[in-house]
Amino acid sequence: MQICNFCAACAILVVAAGPGAAETLKGQALAMGEGTVRTFVEVTAAGAPRAIGVILSQGALAGLPPLKNATSRCFDLDGNGRLDGARECEGDKEFRLALPVAAAEGGDIPVRWVAVNWNAEGHPPAAWSVPHFDFHFYLAEPNEIALIRVGACTFFINCDDRKIALKPVPAKYVAPDHVNVDATVSLMGNHLIDARAPELADPRKHGFTHTWIYGAYDGRITFLEPMITLGFLLSRPDVCTPIRQPAAWARAGYYPTRYCIRYARDDGSTTVSLEGLVARTAD
Repeated sequence: MQICNFCAACAILVVAAGPGAAETLKGQALAMGEGTVRTFVEVTAAGAPRAIGVILSQGALAGLPPLKNATSRCFDLDGNGRLDGARECEGDKEFRLALPVAAAEGGDIPVRWVAVNWNAEGHPPAAWSVPHFDFHFYLAEPNEIALIRVGACTFFINCDDRKIALKPVPAKYVAPDHVNVDATVSLMGNHLIDARAPELADPRKHGFTHTWIYGAYDGRITFLEPMITLGFLLSRPDVCTPIRQPAAWARAGYYPTRYCIRYARDDGSTTVSLEGLVARTAD
């Protein structure tokens, strides 16, 4: 699996607009494309989280690998001792990012870390078979996700771990219209996709630009995922989309009600963020 180094002790940069203004805490930057990628957390003057996201610097979307790799989520299906990259690997390139230390230690943010996955050739279903990024905001710790082994079952997941990934999430924790389609992936988990997503509900009429997915493993929600095409990120967007909410959350904390994708004209960066954070109690 091709993974950039995960930094457990990230640097913190603080940007403030003045007394009483929100502050932006930034994680350590990693090289990506011809630029960098890093996490950020925006907090209010009172210290409550207001946004959690990823900053793609100018250049980060250029010079990306044009094809799937032969190192990520691979399994020797035919047992011949060799890996056929096109047939035996998921082939995504993953960037693993820690939250800024102060934000991670605060305890109010259920997101523990972030993985940005570049899919040069997309992935199934057909509507999503275009170059795009998966932005995984994990609610589970890195060591938990690392236990989801590669193997011979769907999307190169260990068949025993696939059974765990398919364990139903209690209905109150599942957002409306998000369904299990056995999209179980090694070193990730299951993906509960939005059955009402325009590009899935009517692919002839709607093209894929961005969509929302909930992740699950062992009967619980384990990640929040905006999935966005390279083309849309390059279009200099400024959009926010509501997130359909479950009736309850298993863990208390601040959860997003919308995700936003914004191009910044001042420095050419693009942010992908979870916003409209609302404090929820555990149920």
